[in-house]
Amino acid sequence: MGFRRQSGLTLIEIVVVLGIVGVLMLLAGPVMTRWQDDQRAKSAARSAADLLLLARSEAIRTGNQYVVFFGPPGNTDPAGTDIENSEGGYAPMLALADGAVATANCRINADEDFETIPAAEGVAWGVANATVRAPNDNGTAAFAPPQSSGHTFADPGGTARNWVMFRPDGMPVVFDGAGVNCGAVGVTGTGGGALYITNGRRDYGIVLSPLGSVRVHAWDGNAWTS
Repeated sequence: MGFRRQSGLTLIEIVVVLGIVGVLMLLAGPVMTRWQDDQRAKSAARSAADLLLLARSEAIRTGNQYVVFFGPPGNTDPAGTDIENSEGGYAPMLALADGAVATANCRINADEDFETIPAAEGVAWGVANATVRAPNDNGTAAFAPPQSSGHTFADPGGTARNWVMFRPDGMPVVFDGAGVNCGAVGVTGTGGGALYITNGRRDYGIVLSPLGSVRVHAWDGNAWTS
């Protein structure tokens, strides 16, 4: 009567399995990192779109004027006030409750409410790969990759501006911020444009239509997709 081989793994088999697992983990690491980076960029694009929609909906709900400021560090409102969160740190976007049209001045005042979105690690303004505007980007500022300004919004005179206004009816319009108030304000249909962000691999275009709807597009390497 022969001996039966006991079931189970030998030491050699365990070492081989651990080696295979180690190789798979090494291969999966960069893939997971890229996925996390892309998710952060996607989330940042959605947050930007949500803030635009929030400003529009609040303008309609309250009957007041809302202004959204955006852009890289160093960008300011028309009076030179930095775009910052409530703790004094850089904010990539700020939606300002500017008050009634008769008294609104398109400036960030200490007594006004605002909402911001946080800066996302590894995400910057502009594009890394896109060569053309996102679909329906009606902004009158130039689109020139890498689009370091991060947007295509411009004032009624055609000068690129890092802001857009939502009137109490929810329509986005542009303004130049001259003087001590909002300055020259565009008419209905002038507030369309796009914001552009990238993580160096994936580009996103957040498009605001002239009527106030918002759509997010991603660059797939050859074209923009929704």
